[in-house]
Parts: sequence; structure tokens; C-alpha cells
Amino acid sequence: MAPERMGDDPSVPTLTGLLAERARRSPDQEFLRFGDESWTFAEIDAWTSRLAHRLIETDGVRAGDRVAIMLPNIVHWPVVWLSALKAGAVAVPINSSYKKADLTFLLRDSGARVVFTDGERAGLLKEVSAAEGDLTDLRIVDVAEDGSEPFPATAPEVRATAETLANLQYTSGTTGFPKACMLTHDYWVRLAWTCAAVTGLGADDVLLTAQPFSYMDPQWNTAVALTVGAPLVVLPRFSASGFFADVRRHRATFFYVLGSMPTLLFKQPPSPDDLDNDLRLVLCSGVPVGIHAELERRWGAPWREIYGMTESGVDLFSPVDDVATVGSGSLGLPVPTKQVRVVDPQGADVPDGEPGELIVSGKPMMLGYWNRPEDTARVLRDGWLHTGDVVVRRPDGGVQLVGRIKDMVRRGGENIASAEVEAVLERDDAVVAGAVVAEPDETFGEEVKAFIQLAPGVPADRTTAARIVDRAGRQLARFKVPRYVEFVADFPRTPSERVSKPALKQRAAAEPGVTYDLGARRGTAAATATDFLGVEVVRGVAVLTLRRPEKLNAMDVATRLRLASAVREYGCGDDVRGIVLTGQGRAFSSGEDLGSVPASYEEVRTAFESFHDITRAVLETRVPVVAAVNGLAVGGASEITLCCDARIGTPATEFYQPENSRGITISNASSLLLTRLVRNHAMRMVLGSPRIGAEEALRIGLLDEVVAPDELVDRAVDLVLAWTPESNTTALHLALLRPEPEEIERAFAREDAAARSAWESGVFSAGIEGFWATKGAGK
Repeated sequence: MAPERMGDDPSVPTLTGLLAERARRSPDQEFLRFGDESWTFAEIDAWTSRLAHRLIETDGVRAGDRVAIMLPNIVHWPVVWLSALKAGAVAVPINSSYKKADLTFLLRDSGARVVFTDGERAGLLKEVSAAEGDLTDLRIVDVAEDGSEPFPATAPEVRATAETLANLQYTSGTTGFPKACMLTHDYWVRLAWTCAAVTGLGADDVLLTAQPFSYMDPQWNTAVALTVGAPLVVLPRFSASGFFADVRRHRATFFYVLGSMPTLLFKQPPSPDDLDNDLRLVLCSGVPVGIHAELERRWGAPWREIYGMTESGVDLFSPVDDVATVGSGSLGLPVPTKQVRVVDPQGADVPDGEPGELIVSGKPMMLGYWNRPEDTARVLRDGWLHTGDVVVRRPDGGVQLVGRIKDMVRRGGENIASAEVEAVLERDDAVVAGAVVAEPDETFGEEVKAFIQLAPGVPADRTTAARIVDRAGRQLARFKVPRYVEFVADFPRTPSERVSKPALKQRAAAEPGVTYDLGARRGTAAATATDFLGVEVVRGVAVLTLRRPEKLNAMDVATRLRLASAVREYGCGDDVRGIVLTGQGRAFSSGEDLGSVPASYEEVRTAFESFHDITRAVLETRVPVVAAVNGLAVGGASEITLCCDARIGTPATEFYQPENSRGITISNASSLLLTRLVRNHAMRMVLGSPRIGAEEALRIGLLDEVVAPDELVDRAVDLVLAWTPESNTTALHLALLRPEPEEIERAFAREDAAARSAWESGVFSAGIEGFWATKGAGK
């Protein structure tokens, strides 16, 4: 579309009208592409018509009813969206990662009558529906069998206009829980029209998006595709390492990124293939000033800023031919259908160069917040939307962002309301009060930090911090969970008894306390920790770290049972994509803690059973388990690595299985699993008990890879991510590749019998004494 048409009214006023027009004019033209499958405009038009009939005739949906969508990036998402609109309903997008607290609130607040989901999330929806009395009539539809096939492929007799409500699009506001922006057909069509003109896109282009479909971006991308008649490629998720390979594979000419995505892409290793692409233009919200020019050089296409909000769609843009704005930090100029002002707190315009709040008016614009007249009146005043962003107007008329006056955290493009996280934290009995603020972060822009006042008697230590965050993480989406926790004795407060966050930040800067970082360099805080076991989620992978470096991470029964429990907790695949096991310090683990040697056969049996429990836990998981062997792995600890699906080491890695040479026992994992790995080397390793260093372990296949120590955990996480693509069959293949449970149990029985024989003969005690005499590992 030609840029000069940006200020025109759209030629078709509704999304459903756009789809019908495309199906009529170019029925066989590709519209949507997910993976290796694609659908034409005509196919999607027919499918959405059938599903719209089903909604009306089977589900009893009437004009204005709300239809929720809780799905990952699969074709059914836009299909359900457009079907709901054809039925006259209002779509309610729900983040597919939401848990009980978020989900309950959105369903109740929106008044949704029907929700479309998949098998993975249907159980949670049913649980919420059963637990909440006002949600018991919610109809839950699994898209695997959407029931649309018998219905007509022509659209129902439902008439929508430009002002017909299309979406309740939830967004985190400045305070409180998320609010739903009421977005009309005109909003979506006009937003698409403007973006198509800004970019000059046409039918020969290929659009690509990687953000979750429940967010704004894939939806307006869909509307742009309908406007210009171009295909839209939808990736399962954003992956910085694989993104440009997908751009090349799909021959994409356009995409939009925001938040931390440009930085993450820039941090990928340069490749000779970087310029081998068909890109014509990239739109970005928040392109980093320092790398803007390099982004363009590296991938050979202009990156241009575009500014907007869920409430207002698109407000500012940088023209494609305006090379002077590259690296300037400018948000651009107003689109022709918008007016912008920069005002002081009293609403008076401020001079150019002075900071003030950005306010905008014009189209597109939300109707207001659903069921929130006071919030609507506060934000929309005299026809002007108050954005809450502090900006300055540049001499060239452009606008430059200074900061935000909103009480929220913007993490990697996600808007997180502080009050929502605070409400969850304060449900914990250990918490008296909490205050959530934004902590600057190089990669994500901002991270979530929680200041917490504890109840009397609760220790202010890392274990407490991790437990509180763990509980919060069971109610919040992962990106909302605090990474940083700082305990405080009290809070500075305003006269109205609210926490004064500016005063809190000033106090923390002047008198910093201990801040617990429960995340990782590129991770999100997770879940659980004890004195000997740390758990954090790094890029969606649970990293379990043994933390007794002063004892070379030696394990007693309690340690092993806790480790097995953590493996089971994360091994179901509901919350993480895989597990990495590692140790703190110079040892992965020196195996059995000889400071707590069994004094009876029953204690021996208990000790062995706790090792068995770890083996069972690892082999029962539905996700890959990778051992990041950071150093010495002795005895039972060496066996634990054998149970894992891969082992990555460092030059300091060393395997040592000395039990047999001491006459203590055979080893269940060694006897069963080692031969699968190193075949003819197994006898020498078990019976000869040599120390196997990293180089030798790599040569014989005991290690899969050796990396630098500071790369170890990240490399293990990378491997898990590589093995778990969206909609994969990882769990099935793990079940096929791993030993059968019956084999494992037979090995356990043999080991138990050998252990009893060793105990009764006195060999066990003699072996332990031999360890002490030679100062063996684990002392």
C-alpha cells in the first residue's frame, strides 16, 4: 500500500469483511502459514464460517457474548478469533501460560461464555471452572475436535459494523489487575491500514511473527495480511538462535519485534548467512540506540521505530526513508490520523526539549476499559489518551522517550502491573507487605524486583526468598515472577498509607540491603531452594544445583530424596522444557556423604533406595535431563549422570567409581546404563575403578561435549531447548530410548542383594574404613 494513503479511511470497515473480500478476490492466495502447513484465504473463510455457525447453533452464542481463546501459536488461534467475530461475539485472548490466579480473574472479569483451548490446558480450565461457582456454566471446547465440519461454509447472517466490539484485549494497567481494552472492528482495520501504508507492504510480501498470538502483534499482523493480501508466517515462539534461519526459510520480507528481542538477536554469533535474506523492512518498538545502525548493516534492511499502545494502536512512526533517525532514539512522527501533545501534570503543553507526558487523540482508539468507567475517565480525558510515558519533543518534531510514570515493569516487551504481583506475594503467610519495582536489566530492559516485609520469626535468608517466589510462581505467569528479592523491616509510606516507591528506591540506593538474585543471567526466577539444593529456571529450563561446595556436594539420604522430588516436580513438562543437573564449586558431587555412614543394614537399604529414587525420577520424566558435570563426579554421583540423557563437562570433569575396588557393592546405574554408553569400556570403569578425566570421557563417549566452565550451564540449557521444539514428540522418544522400568527394577533387586551380602560379610564396613584411611572423596 502506498504511504500517501495512510490518512485515508479503510476501504473495508470490518475484519470479517476483509476476510470475505480476500476470499472473493484471491481465494487461492496463501493466507496463514504455521510450520510446513498453510491455508488460503478461501480455506480460512470457509473454516471460520463453519465454526461461527457452530458457536451460534451449538454453543448458543449471541451478538456481544464473549468467546475466550487460550491457545499457543497454532492455526486455530486466528481461526477461532475470526469465527467469533463472524458469530457477532467478542474475542477474549488469554495468555496460554497463565495459571490459576490470572485465568480465574480474566474469565470472571470478561464474563466469557465459551473458551477454546487444547488438551494441555483443558484440565486447568476445568479445574478453575469447577472451583468457581460463577464459572460452572463455562463451555470448554478443545480445538482438536472443534465440531465445525457439519456446518455451512457460508458466513452466518450476522452484520458487524466498524463500531462493533471485536476484542476485550487485556493489558496491565498502571495499578491493579489487568484491564480489558474494548477494541472495535474499526480499531483493527484502521491499525492494519495505517501499518500497511507505513511499511508499503503489498501482496508480494511475506509477513512473519513470533510473538504469542494472545498479544497484539500477531493479531494486527493478521489484519495487515488481510488488508494487503499477503501471507503471514507464524512461528511457535521467539527463539533468538533460530529466528533468522526461519526468516530465510520462509523468505520473509517483513517482521516486527519489540522489547528485548532486538538485543537478543544482536547477541547471536554473526553468520555468513546474515545477509542471505529477503528482508525489506523491520518495524520495532524500542530499538536500542547503540546497536540500531549495526542491526541494519548486519541484516541488510532498515529497522524503523513505531510507537503505540493497546489502548491506541499506532501513534508514531519513523518513515522508511528517514535515515537520520537511525540510532537517534526518536520514536518518530505522528501518523496522519493522530494528534500528539507533551503536557505537564496540569495538562498544559510544555516547550520543545522539556519532559512531559505524551497524550494522543484520533483513530484508532479503544472505546474504553471494560467494566472500568473510573479507569476510562482517568486515562481518556477530553478525547485525549494519557499514555503515562514521559517524552520530549525534538527540534525536528519527533518524539523521544524519557521514561514511564506508570507503576509497572516492562520486561522484554511484557507489561507487568506491580500491584498484581504484590497481591499474590501478600497472600503468603510469611509476607506482611510487598512492593514491586522495576530493576534495570541489560537484556530484558527491566526485571521484577520485590521488596518484602516478613512476618515475625521468619528468617530473612535466601531459602525464605526462594520459597516465597516459588509460591508466587504457582499463581503467576512465569514472566511476572520476581527475579530479585530484598527484605526490609518496614516501608516508607505516603500520608494515605500507601508505599512510597520513590522513597523506597532512594532508601535502597542510600542504604542497600542484601538482594537475592533468584534468576540467572538470562533466566527467570523459579521456584524452590533449600540449603543444599538450588532451583532456578533459565530460559524455561529448570537448573537443579547441589550447593554444598565445602563437602564437594556430598549427598546424604535427605539430599537425594529432595533431589528426586525436584526432578519429579519439574519432570512432568507442564512448567519447564527440561532439567539440568549440576553442582556448585569444583565438584559435581562426591557421592555418598561419609559423615553419615549407615549403622545398620536397614540404613544401608534406605541409602540405596534414595539412589534408586533418583534413577526412577530421572527416567520417569517427560522432558530431557542433562548433566552439566562441572567437576568431580564420584560413585553414586557418577551414576546419577549416567541416568541423564546427556552429559556435558568442562576440562575439570572427572568420573570416579571406586566402590567396587573397596568391596562395597555393584552399581545399579553402572551395571545397566554404562554399557549402553561406553560398551567395552564399562568393565574397566566399574571393576578397575580408574579416574576418567574429561578428555578420556569425551573420547570413549561418556561425555557428549566439553566446554569452558562459564559456558557449561548455558550449553546444557541450549541442548534442552534444541531437543524440545514446539509440538514435538520428545516425551514419546524419551520413553522409547530409555530403559524399561522392569529392567531398572531388576537391576535394583540385584544391587540390593549385593548390598546385603556386602553388609553381612563385613566388606561394607571395611570399604568405608578404607575410604577414610585413604581420605577418599566425600569425607
